Amino acid sequence: MNKLIKCGLAAVLAAGMGALSSIFPVQRTYAQTTTATTFIDKYKSDVKKASSKYNLYGSVMMAQAALESSWGQSQLTTQANNFFGIKGAYNGQSVSMSTVEYNSNGQMVNTTANFKKYPTAYSSFADNGATLRNGTSWDPKYYSGSWKENAENYAAAANALTGKYATAPNYGTSLINLIQTYGLDQVFGEASATSSSAASSSSSSTSSTSSSSNTTSTATSASPLATVKYYHSSGSDQATLSGKYKKYYVYNHIKGASRSEKKYTWQSLGVKKPVSVYLDMRGVKQGTSGSWYRLRFYQNTKAKKFWVYSSALKFAPTYYGTTSGRLTPNLKSNQAIYNHVSGTPQLSKTVTKVKALKATKTGYSVDKTALQSSKSGPILWYRVALGKKKGWIKGAAVTSYPASVAIANANLTKVIVKGTDSALLFDQAVKTGNMQKHYKLAQTSLKVGTKVVADKIGFKIQDHSIWYRITIPGTHNKYWISSKSLS
Repeated sequence: MNKLIKCGLAAVLAAGMGALSSIFPVQRTYAQTTTATTFIDKYKSDVKKASSKYNLYGSVMMAQAALESSWGQSQLTTQANNFFGIKGAYNGQSVSMSTVEYNSNGQMVNTTANFKKYPTAYSSFADNGATLRNGTSWDPKYYSGSWKENAENYAAAANALTGKYATAPNYGTSLINLIQTYGLDQVFGEASATSSSAASSSSSSTSSTSSSSNTTSTATSASPLATVKYYHSSGSDQATLSGKYKKYYVYNHIKGASRSEKKYTWQSLGVKKPVSVYLDMRGVKQGTSGSWYRLRFYQNTKAKKFWVYSSALKFAPTYYGTTSGRLTPNLKSNQAIYNHVSGTPQLSKTVTKVKALKATKTGYSVDKTALQSSKSGPILWYRVALGKKKGWIKGAAVTSYPASVAIANANLTKVIVKGTDSALLFDQAVKTGNMQKHYKLAQTSLKVGTKVVADKIGFKIQDHSIWYRITIPGTHNKYWISSKSLS
């Protein structure tokens, strides 16, 4: 919408350092005071006219203009008469400027946006007044708390804009401070806010400000709340933070799904490097394909939980294959059987416990296998039939296997390493796990440093060795080779 105001970091950058100094006060200089006085004298008649037209507090409108435009010195104001950082076009006129925003996934991105270009300063003030009076397409009364008929004084009107017009939790207090410092209520002949009202506002804002270095309220009127489909899990899934996790914020809700949304920096949570986290829920916003995950930093399920976009996480690579046969579970195992392999992007729910299974003469039928990477080597999984249900069981909870080699599909690029000239290539790994020797690596065209593509991974149950089926470059010949010969 053209009349929606884009605030937060983008607006602060557009406004310049004046906006920052009002949020984080510094000692006021004579030059600052002179600039403010000049600004007030120059635009008070325009503000009075615009605020009267829409029955708004002139002191609040003037304070907003000062805050957003850095007392009229921002580039957006000097070039486009845009005092409020409003995006879009005004009577077809706009100006393109660089800005910093957070996308729907909570990632900070540099972008270029079109901002309204006004023919006069009054046009900007009037457009701001129209925005506050007319609200949004989904709620015409969205800013009604700032209307004179609903706000008993300027302080009430300023506080009503916090969390709606702007994302900063101390936005209202910043406006009140400007009004009181420069006597804007007197400039516009408005009744002063009572000391108790101002004090109450300042107190609540101080509370928000004290934590604003760690959290920031980001719920705005920029768009309707997102519709999210949630997928719950057992809470035992784990992932690690990816190499680009610092590019993303952490939230108390999925971004765009709650008016009480807050974002956190990793540093504020004490995270300085990629760590392992526990996940218990996945969410997908309607109209998107990416997932959000609810995480905690401790195994205790009562630990504080946060939401983050999937790109900030790294899941253990997991490779799947089809198989057949039957297995015998260790009925003394306390391991869980899951609906998905644990630690994968789908997240997993417990279907049952291994020890809850019944002993059978023939064991349990299997139809799929999976090999999951870990620091200690592949973790073997089988999908077993449990009556009308199916579930994934860890190989560590199995006493007899459907085959002596578990095979999964892959698509990996590997490189032949030094000292492997005497390594042996083998024919197809048969169901029993026996591999037929073919010939030495040195007898092929494969040399040290040669890149090869592996389309399957094999895991020998007996010795836990890892094998790859590779294709000889330039041919259709496929052979199995030990992982020791590859990097």
